[in-house]
Amino acid sequence: MPGDEVVRSPLLATTHAITIDASAKKIWPWLIQIGHQRAGFYSDSPWWVACVDLYYRMISPGERTSSARYRAPDGERIVPEWQNLQVGDAILDGPPGTAYYVAREIEPEQSLVLFTDTHLPYLVPGRLRRRVSGELTAAYLLVALEGGRTRVVRRMRVTCRPLAFRLVALPIVLIWGEWITARHFMRGLKRRAEGVARSG
Repeated sequence: MPGDEVVRSPLLATTHAITIDASAKKIWPWLIQIGHQRAGFYSDSPWWVACVDLYYRMISPGERTSSARYRAPDGERIVPEWQNLQVGDAILDGPPGTAYYVAREIEPEQSLVLFTDTHLPYLVPGRLRRRVSGELTAAYLLVALEGGRTRVVRRMRVTCRPLAFRLVALPIVLIWGEWITARHFMRGLKRRAEGVARSG
């Protein structure tokens, strides 16, 4: 998949896929406007949004980040100002000054590759963050199917160090980042894109 070359020897890799009853043209605008202080990450679960809100408060105690800001008021519509994502642009995944992605590859209506080396240190207390590091990619591939449907594939690849940190980080990334967050995101993307397709 696109992006596999960015983290060449991952310690952990996952692949999710979902079939969306909409064309890639309908899905793409939703995909490229994701991000904190943008359209959010499309989780439709109130309890999960509350968990993320709590996490934001822990990693950035001085910022009064609310669940409403995490979800974003524009998470239910396509916002024209957010449709010009370019390679090298940052996509926040937390309060400013914390974790963010960088767009590494963009093929409109085909694929999007995001990279981060800022996320993993925020899995540990602040006093330990300078001792750990890691790289992670989140790649999205849109594959056209018959009948105007699209298969959306998401692949995550991650590596991190040192060894002791891996024992903490990899289970969190797998359970929190993939089993929960990624699946919520894919389902939220599906609901929004299919809603637009039905409404024309």
